[in-house]
Amino acid sequence: TAELIRTRAYAFDATDPVDEVVKGSIDSLSKYGFCVIDNVIPPNQVGDIREEVVAAQKIIDRNVQAIRALVAEGSTESTQIDREKAENEVELRQVRRVGHPPKPPNDIVWMPQFAEHLPHPVITNVARNVLDDHLRIAQLHSRIVEADNEGGTRGGGGMEKYRGNANFRGWHTDWPHDLSAYGMGSSAENVGCVRHPFPDVTMCLVMIWYLTDVDESSGGTWAVPGSHREKRNPRGPSDGIMVTAPIPGDMQITAKAGSVYIQDSRTWHASPRHNPSGRDRVAMVTRWCPWWLSVDDFAPGDTYSTNIVCRPLSRSEYLSLPSDLQPMMRHLCPCEQDTLQQAVLDRSEAADSQNQRGFRLLEDDPDGLAQVNAHIQVPV
Repeated sequence: TAELIRTRAYAFDATDPVDEVVKGSIDSLSKYGFCVIDNVIPPNQVGDIREEVVAAQKIIDRNVQAIRALVAEGSTESTQIDREKAENEVELRQVRRVGHPPKPPNDIVWMPQFAEHLPHPVITNVARNVLDDHLRIAQLHSRIVEADNEGGTRGGGGMEKYRGNANFRGWHTDWPHDLSAYGMGSSAENVGCVRHPFPDVTMCLVMIWYLTDVDESSGGTWAVPGSHREKRNPRGPSDGIMVTAPIPGDMQITAKAGSVYIQDSRTWHASPRHNPSGRDRVAMVTRWCPWWLSVDDFAPGDTYSTNIVCRPLSRSEYLSLPSDLQPMMRHLCPCEQDTLQQAVLDRSEAADSQNQRGFRLLEDDPDGLAQVNAHIQVPV
C-alpha cells in the first residue's frame, strides 16, 4: 500500500488517449478495486461547478426539510402529498414504480453545468467495459465533508461526536453490496442486497467527482486495496471485522479537483471523518449500474425525503439533459418509455446471426455437423 500511495499507480489522465486511459482504469479496478481519472473536469470549470453544487445542495436541503414538515403534520397519503396544505413550495416528482410514493426531484435538476460532464466519454467507456453496454445512473447526490472551523468544531463527515479521531473509519461496501441495505430489518425501507459472500462480479461502479483537492488531510476517501475480491465483509456478522477501526493496508485517495474516483461497489471503503484542511471537501457521488440490476423495486414505504435511490425527473427536466446523458437517466422519467439502448440490440442481433448460421449449415451440410465443433474444448 505504501508503494501504491507513493506512485499513484491507480491514477490516469483523462487528457491522454481514451483507449489507454480506459485500459489502465479497468486494470486498476480489477487489481485494486478502484481507480482515479484525473482532469475529467477542466481546471477552469471546476470552480463554477463547485459553486453550483454548493448552491444546489442548499435548495435540496430546504426542499427536504419542507417535505419532512408535511410528513410530520400528517399531510400525506400513500402515494401523494397534499400540495394545497403546504405553506412552503415543495418539489416532488412521481416515480415509475406503481404504488411507490413520490420523491424529491433528481439532484441533477439543479446542476446543469455538472450534467454536461457526467457523460464524459472516458467515464462512460470505463463503465460500459466493466458493467454492460446499457448503463443506468441509479443515484446522484453531493457529499460535502466540512472543515474544522475557528470555533473548534471538528470537520468531517457523519455525526460530530465521531469526528476528529484519526483512527476512526466506518468501513462498508456500497449497494447492491451494502449488507444493511439502507432499511436493515424493515421491509418498507430495505432496498435489497446481494447475498454475502458476494460472487466475483462487478455489479455497480461508485464514482466520486472531487470538486476540491483531496489527500490525507482534506477528505480523501479511505479504501482497502484488493478488498473487492474478499469473501469477508466489514459488516459481515461472522467475519470478525470492526467497522470503526483501521485495517492493515488501508489508504486515503489523493486527487486534484476535477478528478473522478471510481470504485467497485464491493470495495471496502469509508468516508473521511476529519478535515483539518481549512476548506470543505465538495464532491458529487454517482452510482452506475447495468440495465439488468433491479435499482428501484423495493422500499415501498420509505419516507418521501430520505430515499435517494432513483430520484425522478419530469419530462421537461429529462429533455433538458444533455442528449448523451439522457439514455442513462431515461429510467428516472415515468413519462418516457424505457427501452434497451442500441448497443444491447446490436449485440443481440449479432447473436441471432450466429444462430442462423448454424441452421444454414444444418440444411447445407448435415453430414458435416459431427466434426464442426471438434476444436472446441471445455475444461472440467
